[in-house]
Amino acid sequence: MNPIKALIRLTGVFLLLLGATQHNGHQASASEPKMDYWFIETLKAGGLELPAGVDILASDPSLQPRGFFVLENKTEIPLYVMSLSYKAVLVMTTPDPNWKSRVNGAHEAASFIAVPGRSAYLDMAALTDLDQNLVDRNVLSSAPPPDNQSIPAVQSSELLLVYADQVIEVPFTLTYSLNTHFDSGSLSSTQPGLNVQATGIAGSTSTQQAEALAEREARETFLVVGLVGITILAVSGWLVWRSLNRSR
Repeated sequence: MNPIKALIRLTGVFLLLLGATQHNGHQASASEPKMDYWFIETLKAGGLELPAGVDILASDPSLQPRGFFVLENKTEIPLYVMSLSYKAVLVMTTPDPNWKSRVNGAHEAASFIAVPGRSAYLDMAALTDLDQNLVDRNVLSSAPPPDNQSIPAVQSSELLLVYADQVIEVPFTLTYSLNTHFDSGSLSSTQPGLNVQATGIAGSTSTQQAEALAEREARETFLVVGLVGITILAVSGWLVWRSLNRSR
């Protein structure tokens, strides 16, 4: 067979294989069942006065079912988020002589820190880790909740914060409602009372996931194309070598 014709035929075969691979990959992604949460979580922190420059933002349940807090700190003093397991040694009516040293050493045991330009993002995994009595009762499933599904009871907890020489307890509640937008994509963002700063982080999470998927597909395509190119070069070299040997 003519070497050029053989090379063209081989290239066509590899391009067909590449197209089939990409098509199958997209079909596999499209066939994956959609997952959603049965309940919408609403987090509400108590009306406690915080130091100037410190804010606690709650997620907006009209945008996504999962609840989270964002702790912002615009001051030069770090804000430490502590596990409630340290409450007994940090919160007391009459502090003992070692209390000051424990507060000053909070940075060594803090679970999260909030400083300018770096907010503390507390999702449900973080909140249940900070409070062992708090339970994540939401259900992630590809099937909608049963018609008679009961709504989980309200849960109460608190955030234990250390700011300078202050120990701050911020009570909060976690309430649930049925997710009536189950498996319908993003919840409506046209409802009033949106918390732009808090919900912006939720939006960035979806963006990051989409970017990661696109980057992964690009890497896979680059790898396949690279392998095809190497194979074509190898076969071309072999065909040229064989042609030269025949002409001798």
